[in-house]
Amino acid sequence: MVNSDGTYSAKASTIQGLLNEASNVIEGHPKLELQSYGVGPKPNPGDGEPVFGQLKDIQGYYVAFSHSGATLGLIAGELLAGEIAGGIEHPLLANFRPSRF
Repeated sequence: MVNSDGTYSAKASTIQGLLNEASNVIEGHPKLELQSYGVGPKPNPGDGEPVFGQLKDIQGYYVAFSHSGATLGLIAGELLAGEIAGGIEHPLLANFRPSRF
């Protein structure tokens, strides 16, 4: 939500709900605690296309953002998880690499 001073925040109940749902899919259902979070306006890449992949200048640093995150989130997460775990770029993400900027 946008605060009166122009900053952004998330409701505590929303954050707790996300932590609870994440715990539900982790073996043993550990109690998850938030260390920090950041929010802002929806990202809208300059060319209108999503951005998925590793930032080549920072080893192990990946980005994933899109204006249509709700529709692309599941497949993008799966493809990126495969890249992170396996170290091989997935060809379906080739046109969406951050290096194009």
